[in-house]
Amino acid sequence: MSKRRYETTTITPNFYQLGTDNYPAYLSLGDDCMIVEGGVGSTFPIIVAQIEELGIDPARIKYLALTHTHADHIGAVPRLKELWPHLQVIGSSAADKMLKRDGMVEDFLQMEKTIAENLLVKGEIDEWPVEIEDPAFNVDMIVKEGDKIDLGAGVVWTVYETPGHSPCHLSFHNEAEEILIIGDATGIYIPGSELYWPNYFQSLENYCRSIQKMAALPAKIAALSHGGVVERENVRNYLYNVLKATEAYHSGLLERLNNGEDYGQIAMETAKWVYTFTNLQPFALIHTMTKVTIKRSQTDADKEGLFSIP
Repeated sequence: MSKRRYETTTITPNFYQLGTDNYPAYLSLGDDCMIVEGGVGSTFPIIVAQIEELGIDPARIKYLALTHTHADHIGAVPRLKELWPHLQVIGSSAADKMLKRDGMVEDFLQMEKTIAENLLVKGEIDEWPVEIEDPAFNVDMIVKEGDKIDLGAGVVWTVYETPGHSPCHLSFHNEAEEILIIGDATGIYIPGSELYWPNYFQSLENYCRSIQKMAALPAKIAALSHGGVVERENVRNYLYNVLKATEAYHSGLLERLNNGEDYGQIAMETAKWVYTFTNLQPFALIHTMTKVTIKRSQTDADKEGLFSIP
């Protein structure tokens, strides 16, 4: 898949970053272990090789937790389940429904090819991922707000429902180690650059409320679905900055619309700006997603209290 060797990143003695920085997965170690994020097809062999290098017995890996069901977060799931059938996939009830919807597999396969093409162009992989016939996506364990995933040895993850980016989005908090697995609930952030792309594709209000909810949790490590880990003395500061960036993005879109600028031009110029610092997806898809955020900003234009942390 790739001749490059991707190192694992030790975040804490019990928590590792796997995959790549653009498409990371995370491994939490207790008596049992849990992978968080389903990766993409191209990162499947990378994740497996990294776990082998860590010397982790796959029999210990009991769970594979999904933050949400977008194609770039579930690509390795059927492959990992095929390799390690004992894995229990964890997701929300909304995730379970979305994975069962008509046309889901066809949409996934198309996006899988698009992602692989993008990684090939960037030189992050050297070959097309091996295609999997009839990929199966099932949630084995449905979780909800407040549920606990106890891995033993004092490693416990609390589930938080964090919609806004997608309706099925979950985040996970480990209070003992002060780790918050955010997923895509705060959109795209380029560490060290202070560049943010708010990704409120489902709802601006839900997106901001989810960030406000997470800001109440004690955390010093924020694990993102793209870009790796943000380590700060207080993750609340990162979430504050995310909300301020979201407010600026939202207000800027509405101001341009209110000034009579053309919707199509706003969407195109915004997509071009986004593409200068994040090109995980083809430009056409980023363009489509910027149009979605404009619509969501219009829908929630009159909502109050979205951009502050109590």
